[in-house]
Amino acid sequence: MSNCFVIIPGVLLVMVGTRLANGRRSGRGVYRMSRFSLRGIISTIIYILAGVVSVVVFRYVLEVV
Repeated sequence: MSNCFVIIPGVLLVMVGTRLANGRRSGRGVYRMSRFSLRGIISTIIYILAGVVSVVVFRYVLEVV
């Protein structure tokens, strides 16, 4: 049951991020990164950093994972 307290906010965060990215997730940034696009490299780095921050917050601040 405690997994619901992690899964539901996670899904909501993905939905918000997808909405902010106009329906695209990280795949587009990775594709652009392979073409050495600065925009793709920056978006992929931000996407990965957001994941790292999420893990730190859920694991060490909220202690739910």
